Amino acid sequence: MKKLGLIVLIVMLCGVSLMAKGGQEADGGQTRIAYVTPGLDIPFWRDLAGGIHAEADKLGVKIIDSDSRNSASTQLKNVQDLITAGVDAIIISPTDSASCPPVLELAAQANVPVVVCDIGTDSGEYVSFVISDNYGGANAAGEYIAQQMEANGWKGGDVAMINISLTRQNGKDRLAGMKDAVEKAGSKVVAVLEAKNYTRAEAMKYAQDLLVAHPNLRGIFTGYDEGTLGAMVAIENVGRTNEMVLAGFDGSPESIGAMKDGKVGAMAIQQGVLMGREALRAAVDYLNGKTPAKKVSVPTFLVTKETVEASMDTLIENVFPAMEK
Repeated sequence: MKKLGLIVLIVMLCGVSLMAKGGQEADGGQTRIAYVTPGLDIPFWRDLAGGIHAEADKLGVKIIDSDSRNSASTQLKNVQDLITAGVDAIIISPTDSASCPPVLELAAQANVPVVVCDIGTDSGEYVSFVISDNYGGANAAGEYIAQQMEANGWKGGDVAMINISLTRQNGKDRLAGMKDAVEKAGSKVVAVLEAKNYTRAEAMKYAQDLLVAHPNLRGIFTGYDEGTLGAMVAIENVGRTNEMVLAGFDGSPESIGAMKDGKVGAMAIQQGVLMGREALRAAVDYLNGKTPAKKVSVPTFLVTKETVEASMDTLIENVFPAMEK
């Protein structure tokens, strides 16, 4: 009986050990990686998550999606829960650059590797940083705005921006890229409005206010896709579609359709699906004992209403896999 009791005790202790690890054993040895996103209500984050999931399916990795609902406190609480659950690694697109360091510190204490994918962090240690060329993409879109204004006889016309938060490094880079381009062409950036809830309705209201406050406005640049679509509606409502140049950042199947219809001039397209693939590969490589690149820069590319049809194959492959031509 004593020998039997000792065996039971050993089995129980082994079970506790496996539960404490909380990771691969619970899933039959499958690696578990969490993707912490600002909000899955935003199309870009869904596309990026799609890239992560697609690559994970190829590599046999389980992905756990975590929606921060654009709240830094929710993001931190979710990460705490994921670490307690024993995930093997975390990929994070932080709510803003200032909210990421506490997450990185928490993960470091638990020895959980982190890949930062988009937005960036103010400080902290991470395995790899996957980022779009935000400055270059916005600069190309700004050049397009300037060229189109000149072609229409509005050279030097005023330009405004509806941007993502400037607490995000990518928001700062997009502003700088666009501003440098239009000011070089002789235009003035007369207003920069920052999104609070990133909805189309909010952007439409912002654009309405800009159109009233700045009668010489000839160009609007938007730093996110719902911003583009909201501004488009505001411009349509006042009958100024042919009197404005609207360009944006990110893109979606809907904004691609708007370019085909001539309602949006250009989009600096982030390859969200490709970014997701790169982030997942970096995390898996690290877990397999490799050293991924500290920074992976994924190029953006400018799609205009003049080039959209020729860009469809690339868009479907790396940006919107579910989109039809």
